[in-house]
Amino acid sequence: MTAAAGLLGERCVVVLHVASLGVAAEGFAAAGSGGAGLERELLDDALARASAGAALARRAGFRAVPRATLAAPAWRGVVEVADDVDAEVIVIGSRRLRRLAEFVERSVWHEVAAHTGRPVLVVPRASRFRASHQTDYRYR
Repeated sequence: MTAAAGLLGERCVVVLHVASLGVAAEGFAAAGSGGAGLERELLDDALARASAGAALARRAGFRAVPRATLAAPAWRGVVEVADDVDAEVIVIGSRRLRRLAEFVERSVWHEVAAHTGRPVLVVPRASRFRASHQTDYRYR
């Protein structure tokens, strides 16, 4: 995230977590009339995760706002929120799926990039990014 902050500078960012509409649909079917409570619970959990991400973003130098949404597929939620806030760029993490899994089930970042007209910055998992590769990425 520090690399993204270096590239993007001091900007206000929206840290988004997309709750799965598929999980909600299964829950609605099982819960019957209690489905609205499940949707609220999923959104509350998503907002808690986004809030934790926003705290990390603030430590990296961003002004960050958490946001949660419910969508299926997840990429659609990302694209809709990016459109809603008129995002200059979408920064998304990569889970690094195995090649077969990625071939069978395209990753969220692939789908976001395929379905938006906005620039997409994909950030690898921190465990894959060695400290020796860290540098100041700001455009000079």
